[in-house]
Amino acid sequence: MLETRRQHRLRWGAGGLASSALLLVLLLVWSTTTSAAYRDQVHVQTASLAATTVPPSHVGLSAHSRMFDTGLGLGGSGDVYVWGRTNLGINGGAASPGVSRGAQRVPLPAGSIRQVTGTFQNANALDNQGMVWGWGFLPGRDGTDALKPNDTPERVRIDTPSNGTGPVLDRIVTISSTESAAAGIRDDGTVWHWGETTGSGGNLGAGASQVVGLPDPSVPGNRPVYLKGANTNFYLMLENGDVWYWGGWLANSLPAGLGSADVTPRRIVALDPWTKSRVGAGEPYITAVDGGINMGGALLSDGQFLSWGLGSAFVGGRPVVNDLAARDPGIVPGLSGITSMQFGQTGVAMLDSEGRLWGYGAPLDNGYLPLEVQVISSGVVQFAAGASFFIWQDTAGFFWGRGFNVAGAIGSPVGSGIGIANGSSGGRLVTTDLTAVAR
Repeated sequence: MLETRRQHRLRWGAGGLASSALLLVLLLVWSTTTSAAYRDQVHVQTASLAATTVPPSHVGLSAHSRMFDTGLGLGGSGDVYVWGRTNLGINGGAASPGVSRGAQRVPLPAGSIRQVTGTFQNANALDNQGMVWGWGFLPGRDGTDALKPNDTPERVRIDTPSNGTGPVLDRIVTISSTESAAAGIRDDGTVWHWGETTGSGGNLGAGASQVVGLPDPSVPGNRPVYLKGANTNFYLMLENGDVWYWGGWLANSLPAGLGSADVTPRRIVALDPWTKSRVGAGEPYITAVDGGINMGGALLSDGQFLSWGLGSAFVGGRPVVNDLAARDPGIVPGLSGITSMQFGQTGVAMLDSEGRLWGYGAPLDNGYLPLEVQVISSGVVQFAAGASFFIWQDTAGFFWGRGFNVAGAIGSPVGSGIGIANGSSGGRLVTTDLTAVAR
């Protein structure tokens, strides 16, 4: 029954199997002779990246996963691991798939992976040759667009399914996912996307295709330096600081007045007052952008945080005169020194320079975070968000989690918010052995 369903409908809409849905963030820089490196000297540091087909390694919990009830990470060995729900093709055909499973290695070429990202129940991995692999429940979401023998991961091709004759997508240097699509930046500055639907940032055909309509990356200042998949839209930042998006249909994370751009990128004018090329000397500027369902945020170079959302209950306690005003970006008081952030479906976690994990959520947040931003934990060395949960590692090497846990992504027992009061701080000890993805 399941196999028949998959054969008859490889490219579901973004509604898929669950309700509409889920950082560390990546800042990329190319060393070129025509444009200066994008490097912040205050809090949020970018990483120097020469134009190369060898992507940087992102060991640890995946900072770009929107998987609903699966944990995802990359080991120091260069291997991908999944835990919690590992059936439905999520473990790539490895032995003993199921729910509440411990960390299982996905059978990709051993030691070759540099980054991993996930949609609801599919995943993509970027290898050291700049090629992208896809696997999981719905082939239309991971760019392979074809059934795979034994659920084995396959490489994404350009304009054809993985079993087609199109060229293999290569020279990719970073990848990210929305709930049902993924994208990557190529070493020439072009951007490529795949998955379903166009309203969630995917493309119109099989395999991967280039995102058309972005500024020419050969022009100084136009190189993409940052890519992040939010709930149903992608955020892309250029070297000059301009922020663009595509996708963004129902339950997007965009500021006021913006709707679905489908496959045609648009610049986010509402963020212009904080973009690098438009602020005065020494003034803070945007270094990262992300979002969930009806809420979004941006990180500034001085460690402050901008929020916006559907109403006053979606912006972390930032004072607003009414719900309409909450849709415009504004500084969240009391936050400073923030170095990274990641949104789940309905909440956001942020790490500061002292190892404190902060967070806030929307009403009925899957992660049971408070409406007003507060410290959730301390002594944190890494963290990540799934669509419905948050997970982090402390300095002692222990992993902790909180949120919706129907299949063991944050250990046992399973259930909703076990051991965590709604709006409280703290988390529950993750019983799964996650040594493989520890830092």
